[in-house]
Amino acid sequence: MEKYITRMLAVDKLIKRKATGQPKELASKLQVSESTVYRLLRILKENMGLSIEFSEKQNSYIYKSDSEEFSFEKLSLTSKE
Repeated sequence: MEKYITRMLAVDKLIKRKATGQPKELASKLQVSESTVYRLLRILKENMGLSIEFSEKQNSYIYKSDSEEFSFEKLSLTSKE
C-alpha cells in the first residue's frame, strides 16, 4: 500500500504542475506500466473523489477545479490496491 501512496503523491504533484504528459510519459516518469497509471488515476477519481481530466491543450492530466486537494482523509484502498 505504501507504494500506491507514494505514487499517488507523485501523480498529484505532477497534476498540480500540469506536467504529467500523456499516459505513456507519465508511466515513464513514475517507472510503472501504463495500466498502473490508469489504476492510480482511477483510485484518485473513484476512491478520493478527485475530478481529473486530460487536457490536450496542456498535454497533462489536470484537476477540473483549482480547489481539488489530495487528502489522506479521503483515501480508502482495498487490500488488492
